[in-house]
This record gives sequence, C-alpha cells and structure tokens, in this order.
Amino acid sequence: MPLKITSPTPNTLFTITDDPWWPAIQFQTDATLTQGQRLMWDWKIGWDRFSKQGKDTTNTSFWNAQMTLFQDLTAGVITNLGGQLTVRVSGAQGSAHVTVRINGTNPTKAAILEYLKNQPNSDGFDKILEHESKMVHFNARGEPIKSFDNGYGIAQLTSPAPSYEKVWNWKLNISGGIELFQVKLRDAMNYLSQQNRSYTPDQLTREAVARWNGTSYHVWSGQAWVRPSTILCDTQTGNIGWDMTKAVNAGKTEAQLRARDKATYQTPGLPTNNWFYSGVCYADRILS
Repeated sequence: MPLKITSPTPNTLFTITDDPWWPAIQFQTDATLTQGQRLMWDWKIGWDRFSKQGKDTTNTSFWNAQMTLFQDLTAGVITNLGGQLTVRVSGAQGSAHVTVRINGTNPTKAAILEYLKNQPNSDGFDKILEHESKMVHFNARGEPIKSFDNGYGIAQLTSPAPSYEKVWNWKLNISGGIELFQVKLRDAMNYLSQQNRSYTPDQLTREAVARWNGTSYHVWSGQAWVRPSTILCDTQTGNIGWDMTKAVNAGKTEAQLRARDKATYQTPGLPTNNWFYSGVCYADRILS
C-alpha cells in the first residue's frame, strides 16, 4: 500500500492563540517502520511574499511540526508563523503530502497595553498603534492586516521591511515598531537640542510622532520651538495638510480645500496635487 498521511486532512485550519502560541500540529502517517527505517519530511510555510522551508527525519510514523519547525529552528523561540503549510513525507512505502492552513487570533486591547507598559521608551506609542490599526493585528480571515503601501500588522511596519516573524507575531510586530520609534525619538532629541535649545516633554513626543510619519514637527521661531503656522490640516484625515503659503491655497478654509482636493487623496505624489502628507497633521491628529 502506498504511504498516506492520515491526519491532519487537507486544508485543516489551525489557529495561533492570542498569547501568541503556535498550535500543536502532528502529522500522522500509516507507515509501519522496521528497525533502521526512517521517514523524511520536507516542509514549506508561506504567506504573501514570505516563506520558510526545511527538512527533518524521524524513526516514527509521525512528525511534530511545532517541535521541529519552530522550537528547533529558532532555538526554542516560538515565532508563530502562519499562512499555508505544506508537508511532504517519503519513505520505503512511497511519498505523500498535505497542505494545512494556520491563522491568528487578535489580542485584547488590555493585553496590548499591558505588553506596552513593560517596553522601555514607548510613551505615546499606544496612540500610534490606535491610529495606525485600531490595535488590530489580524483581519477577519486571521491574516495580518496589510496596507496599500505594504505596512504589516498592528504597528503597520513598512520600512525597513519586516521579517516573516514580525509580520505574524503581534508582540514582535510591536517590538519592531518600538525599535523604530526609539530611532525617531533620538532623531527628535538631536533636532530639538541643537545649539543647546530647550524643549518640553510634549514637544519631544510630538516631534517623534511626526517623524514616525516622515517629517519634522517644529520650527525655530528665534526664541522657542513652535508648530509651523503655514500648515493647515484636513482634520477629517490622519495626515493630509496644505501649505498655506502657496497661492492656490491662500485664503481658503479647510472645508474649501477639502472639497477641492478630496478626489485626489487616492493619488498621492502627483505634481498637480496641492496637498501633501504632513507629519505635523499626523501628530496633531494622534495627540489631540
């Protein structure tokens, strides 16, 4: 009789817990092994543009995916990869394969805040998470949320491009976001403290949050750091603003500018656009 995988059945769905913890998945065959015989296992897991693969051998008729795929592969650190897992087994009786699916479970907001509380230099990052993803990591299908510009997960990690592990594990995703936020904090400190200028804790937070979105927040007035008065924000969006020194914008209200430009919000970067993505508006929206 040819070799068969008796469980799990094709397309079985396994779910990562909200801890997060990878599910127990054991692949069972109908093989009867004599002394010295072994089964060879090839596995590949993938989702979106991410994938990992490997091999293993056993002297049993089954293979424990959790023990081998992640604990051995990552020195005991469960990284909770999800997506489509295909396993092929071969031995003296032939070969067989099966594909199963692995999805994720969203943590509660309380669990997210508790995790953040124990992360250094994360003040204000909860507001970024709330704005970026509403503190949601997985969509209705149990897959990491993904934005139009390839931002992944609860922290919407975009650049540098996140690893497979950071895309699927919400804790690693947040930690990756905090690492980037700390870079923005250091940049903000260096900017605000230039020429021994003073700044407040609130100004530091606003500067770092604005830089998370790509631009600085403050300008030097000659006596103090201030918000640029030339930027008017569309308060119905997260980070869209207008340079009011431009003749096409001068003298118009927020409502007038929004009515004129909202049809072009889906086509950023065009030279004909009279609005721009503003870190000032991003910080104002998040920290208001």
